[in-house]
Amino acid sequence: MPHFSFARQAIFKSSLELHAYEFLYRPTQDEAHKTHSFTAEVIASSTLDLGLKKAANNHFIFLNMAYEDLFNPLIEALPAEQVVLELLEDIRPDTKLVKRVQELSNKGFSFALDDFVYTPDWDPLIALASIIKFDLTVTSIDENKALIEKLQPCKIQFLAEKVETHEEFKAYKEIGCELFQGFFFCKPELVQGKVVSANTLAITKLLADVHQADISMTEIESTVERDPNLTHMLLKYLNSANFSFRNPIEQIKQAIVILGINETKKWVTLISLRSVPSKPIELIRHTLIRAKLAELIALQTAKENPSTFFLMGLLSTIDALLDITMQETLKLMPLKNDITEALLEHKGDLGEILSIIIEHEKQLSWPNGHDYSDNYITACQWADEVTAVM
Repeated sequence: MPHFSFARQAIFKSSLELHAYEFLYRPTQDEAHKTHSFTAEVIASSTLDLGLKKAANNHFIFLNMAYEDLFNPLIEALPAEQVVLELLEDIRPDTKLVKRVQELSNKGFSFALDDFVYTPDWDPLIALASIIKFDLTVTSIDENKALIEKLQPCKIQFLAEKVETHEEFKAYKEIGCELFQGFFFCKPELVQGKVVSANTLAITKLLADVHQADISMTEIESTVERDPNLTHMLLKYLNSANFSFRNPIEQIKQAIVILGINETKKWVTLISLRSVPSKPIELIRHTLIRAKLAELIALQTAKENPSTFFLMGLLSTIDALLDITMQETLKLMPLKNDITEALLEHKGDLGEILSIIIEHEKQLSWPNGHDYSDNYITACQWADEVTAVM
């Protein structure tokens, strides 16, 4: 059986609340990055073993379906109330397909039409679909606006995918899209003339203080304790099931002694970034996946100081969290040169691993023959657990 690479992509409501995950798979040896649908092998080997509800963190699940996949009897073992079957754009509707979609619809499954370009032969499936997805790289906003107006009498939700900027998000929200997919949420929303908030400045100052190269245990204790909310959240997290210390940790000094300065810096950074207002929790989860995955890859490839890779991953979205450029953010923080160069230019061992992770996020396959699929699944599960505690 071939080995598959797994990724999940967030789908948001217009409020930026997480609505669903789309689960995507690729053969790891597929150099052309061709779309691989949710075949019988994938259902059997990847998704059911992992557990769909656990993998989706109890949200809706979008699954790609090629023509032949829809006739796979294993589909009916999936939780219909949670799954949206996504009909791929290269499907050609025929009587047999429409009959099968109607049959699955009667059993409670919902359907989305992927990368949709309207032709009349899609009308029977439009009548059975709940969601139509627009690929922003395939159809224009004017074409999609016209189709939304044409289908207004139908009970259809419209989803804009490959949304890369906040401007695209706002434009498609205005024409009637209710769901959104893409990497706009993990990029900064740069507004001309925008003033950096007092909260943002406070967070960057705290991080600058914590990440001083020669900071002592006493100084880091004092820095953390100046922020009562940070103190409370750090102790709460350290006393959660993720650590399972024999005795409860009641003081920051005790935490630093147990964790060490580098690990304390890591968790202080995480909790500080979590306190940024008006950002979707999915951005924190995405950041945590990057951080944990970078650490796990560093461990697997025998790199020194895996916690440095974790910190690099944690800071890789700080521009989006604070809505200022990465260059401006890093000017305020006395990080080591290797972390700064990795974040700005993807240089060195740190930068190489960050590039691999970002390539996987965008192409949903591992570049240059790498395969860290098991690490990715572990990172997703860990990030879900941490955000639940936070």
